[in-house]
Amino acid sequence: MLSFKDFLKEEDEGSKLKHIHHAEDRPLLHGHAGFEHAHAALMAAHEHMKSGAKSNKLTMKYDGSPSVVFGHHPSNGKFFVASKSAFNKNPKINHTHEDIDKNHGHAPGLAEKLHAALDHLPKVAPKKGVYQGDLMHSETDVHHDKKSGSASFTPNTITYTAHGDEAKKVKQSKVGIVTHTQYHGKDLESMHAKPLESEKGFGQHKDVYQKSASHDTSKISYPQSAQEKFHKHMDAAKAIHDTHGTKMYNAIHPEHKGDSGHLGTYINSTVDTQEKPSVEGLQKHLESKYGKKIDQLKTDAGKKKYQDELANQVQHTKLHKQNLENVFNVHHHLQKAKDVLVHALSQHTGGLHHEVKGQPVKPEGFVVNHEGQLSKFNDRNEFNRLNRLAR
Repeated sequence: MLSFKDFLKEEDEGSKLKHIHHAEDRPLLHGHAGFEHAHAALMAAHEHMKSGAKSNKLTMKYDGSPSVVFGHHPSNGKFFVASKSAFNKNPKINHTHEDIDKNHGHAPGLAEKLHAALDHLPKVAPKKGVYQGDLMHSETDVHHDKKSGSASFTPNTITYTAHGDEAKKVKQSKVGIVTHTQYHGKDLESMHAKPLESEKGFGQHKDVYQKSASHDTSKISYPQSAQEKFHKHMDAAKAIHDTHGTKMYNAIHPEHKGDSGHLGTYINSTVDTQEKPSVEGLQKHLESKYGKKIDQLKTDAGKKKYQDELANQVQHTKLHKQNLENVFNVHHHLQKAKDVLVHALSQHTGGLHHEVKGQPVKPEGFVVNHEGQLSKFNDRNEFNRLNRLAR
């Protein structure tokens, strides 16, 4: 998985794993439909937690690295490993160690991990299919504490520590992996990604330490007081949506909508600043963003183009201030409802202790699969703390 610095920009180059949105961001990006999906995903997670279920509908994000694509090639049936470049226009597919040296010799760290994956993942991989997962460690990455008997590894930002029987499994293994995605299709070019529904097809072998991404909610406490707080914020968001929905979503400027719109980049910026999203904050964000573009230009005509765009968008936000404030209030309540869920989910860390530079931390986050679309659940304040720790 990506480092925390890239956490809000999670997207694979091969366009196979799509960007995973924060649940609360969906209304800002995709309006009415975005709210409906966010609301449904949050309610689905809530019900999942109440039932104490364990399935790949709700998974924990592991901070592994690198991401590897592996399995049996649909064209020739041979086992292969690859980085995300498996889905490039000119894919780099590795059936042999010689292939890895040829394709990735310029990146020795990546090559080392792919060599380990090629040696050991065939021992557990299903006989058919293409999968993707995050490597947690290779053999030389594991630190053994003889005094406590623990085993630790740091694939990216978070250090994971296993104790007891779990530590014994880590110590015996040659490689560790969390498999989270399965690809469907007749060839690599046309394959599409879906969350791995079950690990049933995978074998077991002492050389491969496998962690399931499925989160066991029977191991968390989700008391009535937390559920009432969740419903309080969900009801508040729904009330604003039902009362002002069409009007407030239509008030969002066309340049601000969508995955790459200014609202999305503004919301991401507030994670670093810990600023509560607001209309005034959005205006300052626009002025800063356009100001940098204008400063880089040399011609008056070029400068005027962006100055006019900025003036148009700032004026638009002023004219629709109340509607935009309603949108931000929906975002606020959905985030607060999500935070209740994340707080409860973080009580169970998958049997591993998490820390960054000696400081205990929560899991990187969680992912909810609702109707085939993934939504990211994480504590954005915790993300900001982790980002500071990692610097």
